[in-house]
Amino acid sequence: MTQRLSGVVLIAAAATYAMLLGPAGLTFNLTPMFVGLSAISAGAAGRQARLIAVGLPLVGWGAAVLLVRNGPVPDNRQAPAYLIGLAVGLLAAHRYTQRTDVTLTGALMSAIVGGLSFYLAYDWPELGRWRAWAITLAAWGMFELVALHRPVAPTPRR
Repeated sequence: MTQRLSGVVLIAAAATYAMLLGPAGLTFNLTPMFVGLSAISAGAAGRQARLIAVGLPLVGWGAAVLLVRNGPVPDNRQAPAYLIGLAVGLLAAHRYTQRTDVTLTGALMSAIVGGLSFYLAYDWPELGRWRAWAITLAAWGMFELVALHRPVAPTPRR
């Protein structure tokens, strides 16, 4: 039952994200950090180490986004800042996975999906809007809540 809490946390994060970025008008710059912290929170709440590993690269990248867009790092250093932030997050995920039974695959996939989403947002403006990410977080939460934790019939032995 504790594992299902991960899904509940992600759904609550989706609702919070929609309230913060929709009516309050916070910028899209918060998205990688928010999604990463949501994954880490969901992983901690549901004792799902794989979610913590997924969230760490997003937090590293998200910190770099905030430092470039709202902080002291100049815009002409955006690409190196993002690479450094992502690398720090991946290193943290690597160290974390060494102490758990989780592989680094989820962390690497979050880096690929995050980078691909960022790249495609230039051509598909929906990816830069808060609604798409609120829906994505809610769908992820539903997947964690239902699909990953339904009983599976044992495979018959031959």
